[in-house]
Amino acid sequence: MSSFVPDLLDDRPPPSGEESNHPEHPQEPGTNLVISEMLQAVVNRTCHLIESSFSAYRRFPAAILTIPYFVIDKLFRFAPRAAPNPLDDTLPPLSEEQSHPEHPQDQGETPLSGIQRVAITAIRATDLALGLRRIPAGFHVTLQADGAEWQTSNRPVHIDQDVVEWDDRILLPCEPSLEVRVSVYASFELGPMLGHGELLRALEISVGELLDRSEKSHPIIFQPRGDVVSPCTSLFMTVAQRHSDEHDAAVLCPLDIFTSAGMHTLVLKTVAGHCLLARYRRMQRRRDLDQSIKHFEGASDLCPVDHPCRPAALFNLATAKSVSYQVNGTYPDLDISISLFQDAIDLRPSGHLDRAITQLHLAIALLSRFAKRGSRTDADAAEELLSDVMSICNPNSHIYKAALLAIETSALHPARSIDANDLGQERPVVSMLPLSLDELARQAEWCLQRDDPRVLDEAISLHYDALEYYSTAHADRGQLLWYLDSMLLTRFERQGNNRDLDEAIALQMEVLALHPIDRASSLNNLANRLWTRFEHRGNVQDLDGAIALHREALALHPVGHPDRFMSLNSLGNRLSIGFKHRENVQDLDEAIVLQREALALRPVRNDQDLDDAIVLHREALALHPVSHPDRSISLNGLGNRLSVCFEHRGNVQDLDEAIVLHREALALRPVGHPLRPMSLNNLGTRLFLRCKHQGNEDLDEVIVLHREALALRPVGHPGRSISLNNLGNPLSLRFERRGNVQDLNEAIVLHREALALHPVGHPDRSGSLINLGIQLSIRFDRQGNDQDLDEAIVLHREALALHPVGHPHRFMSLNSLGTRLSICFKHRGNDQDLDEAIVLQRETLALHPVGHPHRSGSLGNLGNQLSLRFDHRGNIQDLDEAISLQREALALHPVGHPDRLLSLHNLGNHVLTRFTRLRNNQDLDEAIVLYSEALDLCPVGHPDRSDSLRNLAAALSTRFGHRPGGNTQDLNESLEHCRCALTLLTQHDPRQLEVHGTLALVYLLVHASGLNGTGEYTDSLNAAMHHFKAAANVVSGGLLHRLRASVLWVSWADEYAHDTALEAYATSMQLLDAYMSATASVSSRHHAMKDFPSTLAVDAASCALRCGDLCRAVELLEQGRTLIWTQMARFRTPLDSLQERGDHAQILMKKFRDLSSVLDNPPAKDSEGTRRVDVEAEAARYRRLVTDWNTTVEEIRKLEDFSCFLLPPLFPDLQDAARDGPIVVLLASKSSCDAIIVSHQQLPIRVGLTINVENLVRLVNALQRTVAKEAGPRGTQAKLIEALRELWVEVVHPVVQNLHRVAKPGSRIWWCPTSFFNFLPVHAAGEYRPGGTSFSQLYISSYTPSLTALIKARRSHDRSLPVSFAAIGQNHPPGHEFPLTCVEPELNLVQSLLPPSPTVSFTKVTSVESTKSAALRTLRDNHWIHFACHGTQNFVEPFKSAFLMRDQPLQLLDISHTDLSRHEFAFLSACKTAVGNVETPDEAIHLAAGLQFSGVKSVIGTFWNVDDSTVQRLVEAFYKNFCGDSKMDSKRAARALHKAVQSLKDVPLDQRMVFMHIGL
Repeated sequence: MSSFVPDLLDDRPPPSGEESNHPEHPQEPGTNLVISEMLQAVVNRTCHLIESSFSAYRRFPAAILTIPYFVIDKLFRFAPRAAPNPLDDTLPPLSEEQSHPEHPQDQGETPLSGIQRVAITAIRATDLALGLRRIPAGFHVTLQADGAEWQTSNRPVHIDQDVVEWDDRILLPCEPSLEVRVSVYASFELGPMLGHGELLRALEISVGELLDRSEKSHPIIFQPRGDVVSPCTSLFMTVAQRHSDEHDAAVLCPLDIFTSAGMHTLVLKTVAGHCLLARYRRMQRRRDLDQSIKHFEGASDLCPVDHPCRPAALFNLATAKSVSYQVNGTYPDLDISISLFQDAIDLRPSGHLDRAITQLHLAIALLSRFAKRGSRTDADAAEELLSDVMSICNPNSHIYKAALLAIETSALHPARSIDANDLGQERPVVSMLPLSLDELARQAEWCLQRDDPRVLDEAISLHYDALEYYSTAHADRGQLLWYLDSMLLTRFERQGNNRDLDEAIALQMEVLALHPIDRASSLNNLANRLWTRFEHRGNVQDLDGAIALHREALALHPVGHPDRFMSLNSLGNRLSIGFKHRENVQDLDEAIVLQREALALRPVRNDQDLDDAIVLHREALALHPVSHPDRSISLNGLGNRLSVCFEHRGNVQDLDEAIVLHREALALRPVGHPLRPMSLNNLGTRLFLRCKHQGNEDLDEVIVLHREALALRPVGHPGRSISLNNLGNPLSLRFERRGNVQDLNEAIVLHREALALHPVGHPDRSGSLINLGIQLSIRFDRQGNDQDLDEAIVLHREALALHPVGHPHRFMSLNSLGTRLSICFKHRGNDQDLDEAIVLQRETLALHPVGHPHRSGSLGNLGNQLSLRFDHRGNIQDLDEAISLQREALALHPVGHPDRLLSLHNLGNHVLTRFTRLRNNQDLDEAIVLYSEALDLCPVGHPDRSDSLRNLAAALSTRFGHRPGGNTQDLNESLEHCRCALTLLTQHDPRQLEVHGTLALVYLLVHASGLNGTGEYTDSLNAAMHHFKAAANVVSGGLLHRLRASVLWVSWADEYAHDTALEAYATSMQLLDAYMSATASVSSRHHAMKDFPSTLAVDAASCALRCGDLCRAVELLEQGRTLIWTQMARFRTPLDSLQERGDHAQILMKKFRDLSSVLDNPPAKDSEGTRRVDVEAEAARYRRLVTDWNTTVEEIRKLEDFSCFLLPPLFPDLQDAARDGPIVVLLASKSSCDAIIVSHQQLPIRVGLTINVENLVRLVNALQRTVAKEAGPRGTQAKLIEALRELWVEVVHPVVQNLHRVAKPGSRIWWCPTSFFNFLPVHAAGEYRPGGTSFSQLYISSYTPSLTALIKARRSHDRSLPVSFAAIGQNHPPGHEFPLTCVEPELNLVQSLLPPSPTVSFTKVTSVESTKSAALRTLRDNHWIHFACHGTQNFVEPFKSAFLMRDQPLQLLDISHTDLSRHEFAFLSACKTAVGNVETPDEAIHLAAGLQFSGVKSVIGTFWNVDDSTVQRLVEAFYKNFCGDSKMDSKRAARALHKAVQSLKDVPLDQRMVFMHIGL
């Protein structure tokens, strides 16, 4: 395990230092695969293992006989889950066999009054086959309660099935306190069952808690049972309460109690046999196996030939005999098992449910005998059996996969590959002579030099075999034990199996007993093993044992002994670690004394002697360093101890001396020295520590050192993970200090590789999880990608699970996860995240009682979370507790302590927060005092000086603004501190952004206080805006923080009507566009928009209107609205005009098209189940593609006549949208509501509206409520008419008064609504009184989401294409109780109203045919579409808005990824197809707009629900006006809809106005 110790104060584990005794080894990846990958890996590894076994066959012919059984064992033993567990992450694990599961419930919480029965309606279990070492036929569950027992059906499970569900209904008594025993079994027969099979899990739980867990959807999560993996990871029971009068049909009946004594005995013997066999497989105790066979033999004796359970009894006995053969090598057992399997098959004829599994076992047994005796008859019989199995079994079944593995295994080694001299020999394995000691030594050396698990496993097996020959009295047994210990330790370090380490310790104990004279060496070896176990498990007894052994070894090495320095060094190391865990200063002092003595035993030699040798032996010059060969060891040891002393006492001299020592050690290990990587890492680690505390000057050197160390540890090197972590951490710090995002991305890549080297089960996995989680959190903080934060939390949760209660590093995971959850709360506002963070930090603090060295860090972290909760909920007790905790932390950091600075800042932040709430001047003054002391601790050159200056400046400016009259000295100092802070930061330092922001706020304070124009305070408002602008342009600050700064600039510039306001708006919209374009999935883009003002574009346009620039207002609206659609449209831009511009232009055109094609198909969101490393790689690939695309666009703009390519359009270009009629842009901003009339040739016209945003929102809400209540034929619909009248007076009539200047009555106009205008049917506004006027009497209305969309539709309009028309209907999609009865008649009606063939080629997709794929295919292949179905608008995920088809919804996302550029028309006879999202109304994310943006020229959609019975009349009237003259022109749709609505006066008003037209 890495030896890093986390820094609790900045939440970053420092890089791991290195010890020469136990370098870290990577583990081969492979245990976290999906099931198909696992099977391939099993096949590959099986083949390799068999090859190696046959290569050693002449030495050990019996060794291969276990290979076929390896297939079965491997199939389950390490089988990972096929997919993420759907029941995970819901409740802490529940221990087995406990009468009171975790989180016991108060029975009063589950009222059962009036309920006489409780029904279990469904049971779900996960990962039932995980870790099984036999192939199961099925699984079932039993429940016992109140003297009765129930058993579910026996369910077979496929290999890709990780969830099994039983729907058997079981009635239980209603007593809440009644205990129910639940048992999960694997059975080995599907036919008549003999007993229950092998018990997988069992627990006792009360009826009350069953109900409670069912209600809360809390499954029971099981802990592993000591194995690498254990079957059945979770269990969930759906429970319902039943009254006594409810019908009890289809309820499972309790099992009958056996009446036959013989049958009862038969079952008991079988159950005992299964239990003992399962225990043998876990514990490897042969007595269990022997007893299992006896019980199965007894069961077999009780089953005569005609007994229905005889096949099962024979099968069980045959299985146990096969295992006995594997263990003992007694071939009669193999013959007996084959005979028994054959008898069982004879009793299970073709068609029998259990015939296949019996055939499989018989085939494997025959293959074993073939491998030993080479009988072709056995091989042929096995091949025939396996073929039969595969022909009748499902390819995903366990039986099929095992048969496949057996076939491939047997195909690798035909009979001729076996030595003929060994045929027929039946000697047991233990009788074979082992390799010689020299041969074993060579095997050990060879496998330790290679990172090949197969070779290492084989060598260990050979050594274990040899141990049975080298008895305790043998002279060479000690050497053999030492070889085996070394290999077990290596396998532990590579694979993390704790049993290997325990076995190595046991071997070393035996070695120690065998060497009473050479005791010192054995003492040190055993001490080292105990130390390793302490590192990985944290048991202090192991550490104490190691120290005691090292003390005894030192006593055997008195002064003058040549090995004394090694004992001094080892004991010093262990005492130093003891100090870290117990804080006993005597341990540290003694360690330093020992290390100084060790160093004194390695003085620098006389260089003259060596110089003479160099003169005489020139070749030897490069091979002999000038210092003692062992001096570097002591230099490193003392340097390590001095580093620990610095961390504890804060004496910089200790750290400086440690660095000097490590530099000398590195000099003694030049390029090519085997220990140079260790010295590079050690020096880099100490320099990194100094860099964090003193400044940046060492940072570049740190990275250079760790890069060299990593280069010396290529892929496959056991120490590579250490160097990966050590290089990743300083790269991350350099990013924080300088803002180069490449450093952070490289750090993440390095930590990902390190994590990949530590798969599940590896002892160092938790450290890698934490390191990667921290880096992802940092990137989230700078770039705001939700996926980074989500992954960081997942990683930290896994790390916490690896650090259970009692683990010495649990505090580290608690703190890291708590910090991440608090960040998540800041980003998403979920109270549960913050509450959980506080719970975790409280547990961390409880692990650090008074006197613990890490208590101060826990105090500070908990205080920060409590202060955050105060900010959110306003509970002053949280803030008071936070301040109390920070005061205690500060007391633990006295003057001179290296962490005092952080405590000063934390306490200052909290008391300043309390001042803002309580306005207590003492808090404000104290904050200033704290910040002032913090600044004193940051002299010139300190890396945190800039932050301290900024904090103090903010507090001083707050005091100036709070105190009456204000002390100008505070203001002067605040400005001076901010200016100084800014000068201390380099050009690319991201912290410039924060300092510019603070300076801007201080200058605003100057302006507001009236001091502007006095003394040095000149032009303060302009200065404030200058610094806001500068903050928004700090490139290293990251897009997210720059965007936030620009929004702040917008806010203040708008408030003060500053002349930079328009520039601020434009900057914000550019940054928002860039920020969103770097996000691959459209779902992420939509969520990103919610974090910023939804009115940014309309407020910008309103600002332009106030400046009198109507053209600019229209331009800003186009630039800032429908961003998601605009970004998608960029990737579909035609470039045919570049064809004639030469070769370079054609190359650019091809590159643009290729990149656009890839970027045009981003995922909706990351696919579930995708490995995070793959998701990260895809995201990085997407960002690179965006960069390449942007570069290509810039190159195209350099071409003549393409300078404005894909830039926001200017007003003269936008006027082309009004070629066929004026466009009325309805603008709703916080300052005013206006209409802008855009015509084709004239200047735009501004129409001021009397309505404001507040009344507009009220009107929208009133109209929607009215439609919902008065929809349908319910009288006069007075409320609806009232709302439409108000819409006429406040909005539409003022527009009509100006429209006559650009449009004749009866002509077409287009509405382009913004903000809340998107939810109003402005086309239906009117006076609604006798003789009154309505807009529909004057003009024909259409809508467009943007002017650009209308231009695009008009440019691509082509009426020369043949008319292919499709009508798609679905009357009864899943989840809808009542069908739409008029769908099929509507499809027929549409067909009857269209011109016949060949004018129109018609396709009808009926409700029976309309699957999602069929609808999408039809939509793609036909250019004229009519939908008649249910439509839904998803307000949370609007791209999931959909037409409901027979199987799955046809979502807006599916449509947006479909090329509809040649499509003419779509009629959406469905509900809510033109309703946007209230949170992002200007994005127009709905089905009708989506079709238009995807290319459809003309679309008819709906504002709200349509009535199935009346819509047919409108459809009929529409198509008669649309194509009654047999002419098909999509531009006629608006007029046809207008006439249809006018003709249906008797249709309810809400249904006449529900349809709207978008497009041409």
